[in-house]
Amino acid sequence: MRAPLSTTLRDLVAKGDSESPCSLNGLLDSAGEAGADLVIIVLALPFCLPILPGVSAPFGLAIILLALRQMLGKSGRLPGFIGDREFEPATFEKIINGGIRILDRVERFSDSQRNRLPRLAKTRFNLFLVFLMGLLMALPIPFPGTNTFPAWAIVFLATAQAEGDGVLALWGYVAVLFSFGWFLFFGKLIWVLTAWAFSEIGALIQ
Repeated sequence: MRAPLSTTLRDLVAKGDSESPCSLNGLLDSAGEAGADLVIIVLALPFCLPILPGVSAPFGLAIILLALRQMLGKSGRLPGFIGDREFEPATFEKIINGGIRILDRVERFSDSQRNRLPRLAKTRFNLFLVFLMGLLMALPIPFPGTNTFPAWAIVFLATAQAEGDGVLALWGYVAVLFSFGWFLFFGKLIWVLTAWAFSEIGALIQ
């Protein structure tokens, strides 16, 4: 049985040099078979917790690229402007430690020991959903929750993919549905407010 991703992350932190900056491509190289899924999770983490604000567009793009490469059966690799960017040790450590806390919570929902739904865990459909959630994250929409809910869906689905856990995939589907519902709600709200504003302006002009 493959080790949980939280354990993999802890091992990588224990082996790394805390005085040196780290990069996402470096993490991809170090994490082995679970590298792409692990980096997708790390990229989604700043939106599950308020760790690193203002990076939704580049991190969302990176998630999109990694999901596409996985769907095409290619190895995970990010372009240099994202993947080779070096984070300061304190920043990277903050992200990784946040990742460990999130994964510890997510793995409480895990069913990897019984493995009752293995076929749900590793499908191109899941990768396509990760792609869609990355796209939602990359959109410049300044409303609460429009990054947070897609990020949680990504974490559940990528963890399911890495650990072969169909139950985590089901939780990912729930988070995806909630994300779409949230976007539809705010879309409707914007439509209603815009229509109301135009009606009020029209009344003032008359």
